[in-house]
Order: sequence, then C-alpha cells, then structure tokens
Amino acid sequence: MTPLRRRPVAVPPGGFRRVSILRLSSLGDVVLTLPVVHALRRAFPGARLRYWVKEEFAEVVRFDAAIDHVRVLERDARRLEDVVAMGAELEDDDLVVDLHGSARTRVMTFRQKGAVLRAPTYRLRREALVRARWLRRPPPPPALARYAQTLQPIGLDAPDLPRLACGAEAEAWALAAAAAFTAGPVAFCPGAAHATKRWPEPHWIALHDLLRGAGVPVIVFSLARERNALPDLARRVEGDPGSRWCSEPLPRMAALLSRCRAAVTLDSGLMHVAAARGLRVVALFGGTDPRLGFAPAGDGHQVICRHEPCQPCALHGHPRCPRGHHHCMRLVTAAQVMDALLGMGSVAV
Repeated sequence: MTPLRRRPVAVPPGGFRRVSILRLSSLGDVVLTLPVVHALRRAFPGARLRYWVKEEFAEVVRFDAAIDHVRVLERDARRLEDVVAMGAELEDDDLVVDLHGSARTRVMTFRQKGAVLRAPTYRLRREALVRARWLRRPPPPPALARYAQTLQPIGLDAPDLPRLACGAEAEAWALAAAAAFTAGPVAFCPGAAHATKRWPEPHWIALHDLLRGAGVPVIVFSLARERNALPDLARRVEGDPGSRWCSEPLPRMAALLSRCRAAVTLDSGLMHVAAARGLRVVALFGGTDPRLGFAPAGDGHQVICRHEPCQPCALHGHPRCPRGHHHCMRLVTAAQVMDALLGMGSVAV
C-alpha cells in the first residue's frame, strides 16, 4: 500500500517543548495511540507531554511514564462552550497531535498558533468496505499505521507495539490475585458495546466447560453491567472453584490479564488491552471486520471471522443483527475457539 504523503512541518531548533496529544475515546483507540506517545517522548525528551482524554478512559494513560500530565474531560464539561474554553488551553503549545479528528477536537484545535497534526481517518475507504463490499477497494491501513502516519510531517515514525502501564498498586494486587491459581488461567472478555459484536452466552459457557475439563482455570473480565447481562455464565463461574469473575477497575484488570496465558475476546477495548499487556489473543469478530483496521496488534494472535456475505454490517456495530440471524457469531463454535487456543500452544489437552 502506498504510504500517505503529507506536507512537512518544521521542527523548531531544540525540538518541540509543549506537546498536547488528543484522543478523547474510546478504550481500544486510546491504547493504540501509545506508540505515538512513546515516539514523541523519544524524539523530544525535554518536552512537556499532555494527553487529553475523557475521564472514563483516563486510567489507560495515567501511569505511562512518557506522559507528564493527563488532561481529563469530565462528563459534565463537554458542551460547546466547554470545548471552546479547552481550545484556549492549547494556545501555548507548539505542537498539537490530534489522533481523534472528531468535531470536538477540531473545534479545540481551530486557529491554534502552534503546529497541528491530525490523524488520517480513511473513513470513506472504511465506509466502502461496509456499504460497498462488491467494490474491489483496498482496505484501510490498520489503526496503528494511521496513527503513526500523523507524525510523518515532523519526520517521525512510531514502530512500537502498544504497551500499557498499570501502576504499582494494580501490579501488586494482580500478583496476589493470581497466586490463587496453580496454573495460568485463560481470560474471557465477553463484553462489547454493540450487540452484533457479542458471542452468545451459551457459547461462552461451552468454552468454559471445555477449558475446565482440560484443567485450565478461567477468569472472566467485564464491567459489572456486562456480568449482569450474562447470568448463566456468572452462575457457572461462581459454582466453580477454578473460575473467577473480575470486574475491578481497569488498571487491576489489565495487570491481572498479563498473568493469564491467553485471552478470548470480542472486537472490544479489552482485546487491545490484553494485547498491550503481552497476551496472545483469540479475537472473535462479528458485525465488524478485522479489515477495518482494529485487529489485535502484534504477532501470534488468532482472529476468527466468518466473513459472511453481510459482514461487516457497520463500522462499529449495531444494536441488533440487520438480517435477524446473527450467523457471524452464532455459527462460531466453542470447539473452534478451543482449537485456536490449542493451535497457539496456550492450552494442551
């Protein structure tokens, strides 16, 4: 694929001194921006790096040593007048890296004196993949590559994989929690914002039973509301001494994930968290598609996607299957996922 050519931006003598990075949401996207953060820190070690993010995702970047300050957007301060005021805070920056490109960040960066670099979205190419699958269009670059392209005008690359820091408290908690298991567990991450991304609950239960029958412990990671939506799986886990459900704050979940042997996830933020903590991931794609650019980053992962004729049905998912059958997920079996884990060498029977 031909790389995007962008107009060079002059780097001041001594490098940039005040840098703001904007990626307000969501969980997986914020994780995938970390290589850009680390590339900027290496290039400009004396700069003050601020990361702008919504408060519900601030824990992703709070413990990263490359970031000097996390500028949190509170839930009650996101009106237009608030966004305009935030833009004034950027006036002293000599570099703003907008990795979001939303209406909100465009307002914030409007008429800034310093250089503004904006990530390419390839939205039309992604929309073509969803709405015109019969056209032979090249797929968009992965999200990591799109974010890295943002730095091309200042002559930087961002070749690293995302690596997520969790903080000392979370690491200590996870070390104690993992001590309860005599063998490394397999992580389940069954939550996703959109229904068309979710694997049916009976399939999770079937995979749980296959793993437990092979003597492999299981930890299920989710928000509390996601646990409430999976009552039968929750009861199965509660009744099994070799299983556990984890609905702790994100730093603790991320730290405990890194003490698992592998993760089974959906196309979700926790998929990217697991990969950024060094796990090999079996990722199940339903209403979306890994060609949209959001497969788990790095080598050794397994992506299961049926590529049904109606898949993908949306860029980010739907509240229900537009065709009413949800074959993209219903026809993925627990045995297939178990085979993927066996193929990665993450479990043995």
